[in-house]
Amino acid sequence: MAKLKSSFLALVNNKWFCLFWLIFGCAYVTIYGALWVDDPYTEGLKTVTILGVVLEPTMTATASVIGRTHFWAFKGWGLFQAISLGLGILYVYNRYAFTGKPARVGRICLILGSACVMTCVITPSREGFGMVQLLHWSTALLFGVFFAVALGLLLFRASKTSRRALVTLIVFIAMLATMICLLIFVGKGGAIESIPMWGAYLIVILLGYTNVYRKCLPEPAEAE
Repeated sequence: MAKLKSSFLALVNNKWFCLFWLIFGCAYVTIYGALWVDDPYTEGLKTVTILGVVLEPTMTATASVIGRTHFWAFKGWGLFQAISLGLGILYVYNRYAFTGKPARVGRICLILGSACVMTCVITPSREGFGMVQLLHWSTALLFGVFFAVALGLLLFRASKTSRRALVTLIVFIAMLATMICLLIFVGKGGAIESIPMWGAYLIVILLGYTNVYRKCLPEPAEAE
């Protein structure tokens, strides 16, 4: 068990391993969101075919709707988002020696968020309203909430000593609020759904792989 834990920590602290997953995860969610779906409300939309894969560039369909046509790709969407964002956020935690109760809460949120997104992709999306659909929607929402809290906790601590981190935190919150408003007043859509995920990937990469915040955050720890 100790050896397994040590191996896991080595991977979490390996910046190239985590960077690979961040790039892969961001690319996956973008390509997945553009997959064509066999659904009535997408009929007539422009599509393109690349290497035999039919894509709908405007990203109209949500991840759940796409999953009805691309069953296993949807399972990968949940798994790869949990792995890539989870590893990326843990790497940033370790890089800046983010410890104490807020860090423990953040790590618990990552575990809960991962469990929620896997429950979401395992639970089939259906038309109408029922217990299955309620479980699907609620776990999808909680996935976003838990991961946003995990990232927001680090930004909140950093904002005490860094104006850049404070601005990033405000922009992040505004982005989440914008997505919710668009979903309420405009309607669900794949591009709208992807906004906070793209933002989270960008913030994690800026935190972990640039010097934008490094000198401002307290007690940075050198990663391997």
